[in-house]
Amino acid sequence: MGVQRRNIKKITTQPNTVDATKNYPRVSLKENGRAQIHPGGRQTRKFIRKPEAPPVPIVFMENHHLPKATKDICFVVAGGPSLSGFDFSQLDSYDTIAVNKSVEFIQNPTYFITTDYTFFRKGSLPLDSIRQKCNYTYFAANMAHPNMTFENGLIFDTRGISYTELYKCNGVINSKVVEGFGEDINTFATGANSGHCGIQLALALGYKKIYLLGFDLKDNAHTHFHQGYSQGDQLSFRSKVSGYANTLMSALAQHTGPQEIINLSSDSILSTCPHIKTESFQNVLIENGEVINTAKLTSNTFEDLMIVGYYTVNTPYEEEAQNLIHSLTKLGMKKDIVGVNSLGNWQANTRFKAGFMLDMLLKYPNHRLVYIDCDAVMHKVPILFKNYDCDIAVRWQDFRWRQNECLSGTIYLANNHKTQELCRRWRDINVNEGNDTTRMEQWNLDTVIEQMKNEDPNFKVKNLPPEYTFIFDSMKKLYPHITPVIEHFQASRRFKHDVNKK
Repeated sequence: MGVQRRNIKKITTQPNTVDATKNYPRVSLKENGRAQIHPGGRQTRKFIRKPEAPPVPIVFMENHHLPKATKDICFVVAGGPSLSGFDFSQLDSYDTIAVNKSVEFIQNPTYFITTDYTFFRKGSLPLDSIRQKCNYTYFAANMAHPNMTFENGLIFDTRGISYTELYKCNGVINSKVVEGFGEDINTFATGANSGHCGIQLALALGYKKIYLLGFDLKDNAHTHFHQGYSQGDQLSFRSKVSGYANTLMSALAQHTGPQEIINLSSDSILSTCPHIKTESFQNVLIENGEVINTAKLTSNTFEDLMIVGYYTVNTPYEEEAQNLIHSLTKLGMKKDIVGVNSLGNWQANTRFKAGFMLDMLLKYPNHRLVYIDCDAVMHKVPILFKNYDCDIAVRWQDFRWRQNECLSGTIYLANNHKTQELCRRWRDINVNEGNDTTRMEQWNLDTVIEQMKNEDPNFKVKNLPPEYTFIFDSMKKLYPHITPVIEHFQASRRFKHDVNKK
């Protein structure tokens, strides 16, 4: 082999003996050594998409489709913030009409009704689950609206919504009336609002006394007792709520039938309406033979305890706060968790806490307060605070890197002149130091607590148990056998630099 390696040419072109456009047969060897030819070469599997089933048409309800009430009274439950902390188990033995998202909180509603088809996308329960949970599920179609059409058994909103799942409801009401209250299904009035539909349904069913829960109808900072609607939905509600209120009060003024409609929310705009009585829910229970266990009621609802906190809007903390809000709602705790604009950086936002706490003490003069950082979750009802006797309680914790650290993630405050003075001093130190300092706001809280203890021997201070200010990782190592009541997830480790302005 005398050929030099450098004289060997590398073949860079494909041989022209194969026509790539042809479909050559596939050849394989059998066990006997013979070749087996598979005609047609490589086979292409064809996937046939199963055609979608056509929408199921509906038939509008008629009067004889509607069941008759078997009891004298029912509760129509809307979503107003006056129901924050409400113990829905108190309704278990009564007939109830759940309006929109309240269906998720009542154990087994007798009826569900909405006139908002988009609710089935906004709510946590799909329509199939709602029907399983309730005895009867109704949709009130506001056919008086110019965008609503009915074609071939289907309802369409000409703004781009097809109401394709309504066949799953027990009944779809063809409403061509908005104002007032009708006498039956044929004259059913929607009020262009699901709450109005709930009252109208109770009247059509024949209940003698119709009690309204959560019909606040106010443009407040919190539009609902839950946090299940987007900011856009809340803005839309605020823009329409005065119209809903006017329509309902006009209907109440015209209502002359023997059936009573009674408001149970002192926070409702209806409490000043001359055409409807306002009573307390507890009195209604007593009137109907319920024995009220006051001790149990206090332990379940903590009537004089308010959980407060804040988060900076348009930052990752906004999403973190939803976990806290959800946990408090699930436990039935009274709460006021608010969104605030960022003050420019993480340090400034945390030092806002002192002034915020002072504002909350003034806002809720008849409540004790528990402040919780927005990146925390409450796992269990905080029984410790049921009969808690002190002015302030925080957690002082020994860590490897610092001893006797004052933790301000959970703060208990009695509401009195002492705690108000404490918050003023704490706020003033924070303001005087400015936001460029490296000192933590909790160190300043510690300083003020010591000052007030020295000045007033009757100033009561308690150290919270670790489970009430439980840092998810570091305290888990320190207390491996403790189950947290309030668990903090230290989101600042992840988001601190994102919040700071560049």
